[in-house]
Amino acid sequence: MRRPRNKPENKKGVADWILTYSDMITLMLTFFILLFSFSTIDVNKWKTVVYSLQGALGPLDGNEGVMDGMQGIDGPSSEEEDKTMNSQSVEEFLKFQEEMQELEQLQTELVDYLTDVGMEKSVAVEMDERGLVLRFQDSVLFEKSKADILSQSIGVLREIANILKNNDNPIRIEGHTDDLPINTTKFPSNWELSTTRATNVLRFLIQEGLPGNRLSAVGYGEFRPLMPNNSEESRKSNRRVDLVLIRKDLIVNEPK
Repeated sequence: MRRPRNKPENKKGVADWILTYSDMITLMLTFFILLFSFSTIDVNKWKTVVYSLQGALGPLDGNEGVMDGMQGIDGPSSEEEDKTMNSQSVEEFLKFQEEMQELEQLQTELVDYLTDVGMEKSVAVEMDERGLVLRFQDSVLFEKSKADILSQSIGVLREIANILKNNDNPIRIEGHTDDLPINTTKFPSNWELSTTRATNVLRFLIQEGLPGNRLSAVGYGEFRPLMPNNSEESRKSNRRVDLVLIRKDLIVNEPK
């Protein structure tokens, strides 16, 4: 009697290796999502989770809590603390925005005045990370190797002082020279020349009514050039006096 042949089963569905592959991909995806969540962890949420664990697990061996030994982590911020922090951040941003708008308005006023008197190429007005900078070429204010303010420049400097009275940012007067050495009886080096020039401008601004507590003077000699001292044109740019209206948030208040 002939035995019936066992027909091969017709397996339906995907192959076994596809299931293994899909499991691996799922695990990898989960792993990378976990890494991403660690990289973007919220500090307040992390504090809350840790304190929740501490409450659930209770003290560990030796009465050591989950938070014991963890330095620099405070308890979860209360809603009032969060509101205070957010309010302070918004307030600081609004103050910064208002200050920058005032400096930009002052910049426009100074540029308009310098353009009217034909000195826009000799006195640059620009913003940088410190605040608003008025950059005088040294020939505008001084004779070569001298520190006395030129009489023909007094009117311009006086008008600029009047414009600066409409602002209350601290002003730092910076004296700069090129790298050519100087050795005179009055100025043994570029340090003395740059410092004396800055101080003389400071004194003039005080005479014109700017309060002394807004002003400071410093001489950098040849050590903060705008460009390499490799040509007369470059040296001319480096010989300058800068009036820097410093952003208020950069000022560190000294203890009284």
